[in-house]
Amino acid sequence: MVREARRSPRRCSGGIARRPNYWQQRGSIRAICGSPPGWVALISSDESAGPTRDTGKRASENLLNRYGNDIQGVFCVNESSTHGMLLALQDIGKAGAITFVGFDYSASFLEPLRKGELKGFVVQNPVNMGYLSVKTMVAHLKKQPVPATVDTGVEMVTLENLQDPTIQAVINPK
Repeated sequence: MVREARRSPRRCSGGIARRPNYWQQRGSIRAICGSPPGWVALISSDESAGPTRDTGKRASENLLNRYGNDIQGVFCVNESSTHGMLLALQDIGKAGAITFVGFDYSASFLEPLRKGELKGFVVQNPVNMGYLSVKTMVAHLKKQPVPATVDTGVEMVTLENLQDPTIQAVINPK
């Protein structure tokens, strides 16, 4: 969760993830906090959304109870936390009033996207993930060099690009 912090020092510590500090360990939080000094404060450093939308909703409710009046934006890092936050924001009547971006795809995100309750969500390319995983493993088994990291691609889905063929191919793979 992100809140405006123009009057207080920037605090960078984490987001709602399955494991505490998951994204911080990967450098994503440092990238976000590279914004102008004092512009962004991350207010969740050790929260876990858990594996389901129900546990994600409980974690989101706890954060909204503590920080709800100060929050201008929220980013959730997986489908369960995105769904849980959406439900929590809907329950308190703030869905659409707070800029909210999620990660991963669920068909249930399309209606909130159309209503403006969800500004967008990041999706991974499942077909490319499978293809590149197998290709990399085959190369490894053949004792060929393989990269330490393989980028399988992501797309940011918004209302404006929802009908784009590239987006449709990722959210509705054939």
